[in-house]
Amino acid sequence: AAAAHDPFFQLLSTSGVCRTDDQNKGNFDEDWGMSYTACHDKALYATYFTGFEYAVEGKASRCKLFKGPILSTLPVGGASCYKKASKTELGPHKKRL
Repeated sequence: AAAAHDPFFQLLSTSGVCRTDDQNKGNFDEDWGMSYTACHDKALYATYFTGFEYAVEGKASRCKLFKGPILSTLPVGGASCYKKASKTELGPHKKRL
């Protein structure tokens, strides 16, 4: 279960998938069978990830780690979208080295 407040990520949707400006075509890594905590931590510690989506479909869990700016969400049950907080608390997207 996710913490009520996470200082590192902004919860964009509790029932939706993340959307980027590239129509979601390959600008992410996808891992199956990963726990929420492992997905969260992988997104947090790799600076090139901008956020993550976590979904449970039946008995399978899916972790999508995004590399481009997350701009919106699309309603899909069972999925949650989290955007990484910037240094200026969710200000304009800046590439971090």
